[in-house]
Amino acid sequence: MESAEHTVPAKVRYINAEWKGKDDSPRIGSRESRRANTSFQDVRVHDARPRLEAGELTLDKNGFTLTQHHSAVTDFRDDNELERVYHKEMEALICRVTGADHCFARSHLIRTEKPIDFNDGYARFVHCDYNMKRLQEMSETVLETHGVEPQKNWIYVWYNTWQPFDHPVENNPLAFIDWESLPLDDVIDYYYTGRNNDSLVAAPVHSETHKWCYFPDMTTNEVIVLKQMDGRTGDRSVYCPHTSFDFLEQDDDSLPRRSVETRLLAVFEAN
Repeated sequence: MESAEHTVPAKVRYINAEWKGKDDSPRIGSRESRRANTSFQDVRVHDARPRLEAGELTLDKNGFTLTQHHSAVTDFRDDNELERVYHKEMEALICRVTGADHCFARSHLIRTEKPIDFNDGYARFVHCDYNMKRLQEMSETVLETHGVEPQKNWIYVWYNTWQPFDHPVENNPLAFIDWESLPLDDVIDYYYTGRNNDSLVAAPVHSETHKWCYFPDMTTNEVIVLKQMDGRTGDRSVYCPHTSFDFLEQDDDSLPRRSVETRLLAVFEAN
């Protein structure tokens, strides 16, 4: 008989279900627009470590995984060092974890308890970072930025990495929906409008069938990898919706979460 999985309660914001099936899409890029278009839902978040250790989790099946990485970065608040050192580290990590032939970093983002603005703060509603409708366009833009000519046999997959720094995660961990519990029909379009953007992205509406997961007690030498878009055919995960969440029973003196995330284009060469 299998033992019950350890879970913690959480409140997470989903885009309001009223948007599903509408011709129009919500636009979110501020606290005000987030409040207007999202609502809290009560969920249970499962400890994913036992399934990972049992070999039951894969990026292509579930949309997320966890791996080890000891970074050579000395100052995670130094954008130049991140671009020079960390981007290369994450490109190599993605190739190692996924088997991709090439990887190109698009950007990074630092999140701490003292954000510059709404867009730098902890991600407080359930979202995907991209939209499959933009896969080709975004991939070609990143390749152009890197001075790389696309090849006809290249297939594109996008990933995120997420790593704590300064100290282990005590609060505001990252949670994500297991792809096996997420019907693609639950994912709708929305527009990210922060910092003068109007970018088409995606997010799910709430369903009781969604299985939420996280990796508790993450150390600074652990990295979450999330699937964000996948241009390959077959029965694979496409999105990994995610959000940060607060532990409902948390000591006030817990250390603030500090993390670095990168967004990367992986290239697989078709035979």
